[in-house]
Amino acid sequence: MDFEILRTGTESASGLSILKSVYAAMVQSKMSVKVTKSFQGGANWLMLYGVGAKDRSAARDKQLASGNHALLWDLGYFGRKKATGYMRVSIDHQHPQAWLDKTVPNPKRWEVHGINLREDANQDGHIVLAGCGQKSHVFLGTHGWEKFKIDQLRERFPDKRIIYRPKPGSHAVPLDCETDSTSPIAHVLKGAALVVSRHSNVSCDAIIAGVPFECDDGAAAWLKGKPYTPENRLDFLRRLSFWQWKPDEAMKFIKFFREELSCA
Repeated sequence: MDFEILRTGTESASGLSILKSVYAAMVQSKMSVKVTKSFQGGANWLMLYGVGAKDRSAARDKQLASGNHALLWDLGYFGRKKATGYMRVSIDHQHPQAWLDKTVPNPKRWEVHGINLREDANQDGHIVLAGCGQKSHVFLGTHGWEKFKIDQLRERFPDKRIIYRPKPGSHAVPLDCETDSTSPIAHVLKGAALVVSRHSNVSCDAIIAGVPFECDDGAAAWLKGKPYTPENRLDFLRRLSFWQWKPDEAMKFIKFFREELSCA
């Protein structure tokens, strides 16, 4: 197994931190690894941060087209903190739902967050529509998704109040409905009947809050078709917690990657 780590020089402090830490852990583990500024290809694995960027997305696509694999890092699902917080990781795809069946739901890794499940749903309550970020729209070609969804929701639930939740820090697509981009997500979810997103982490927040959700993609898609019980929600969160790591956990990540997933 050999790795190419793509570091274009445009990564955020958080992205650079995780790439440097995992590189050091790979070297210490005597893995074959090289760092490049532009995609070279030919390695079994490509590792990069932020596949939403045009050049990194193109590198990922070329890597997969060659029959090889990509290890993709981005901001974590929980416990995010600049440079030192949790960063999510996936294989080939932007989110790891395809790998959760292979992940042992050991409770200890989830429990460090100290997050308890809640039961905040109200079937007579409002609907939360979670928006996509502008970078996602460009990367995925999903411009117009929010407008399409709100029209669909109004047809399905003509009497429901809809609250649009734009991605924090991103441009809000103008919609003819109530918008809340500033309240804590737990506040927006309180008393909701449904959360709808394309791939947003808001679906993971909904799972914690016990609010039913619909998503087109994203880690939470693993729960589709499964009974929405506290046991299954907790099982999901325990598995998902192994798909985010802090830079100072790089050696633990390598162990997980090589031994538990048998990927290298």
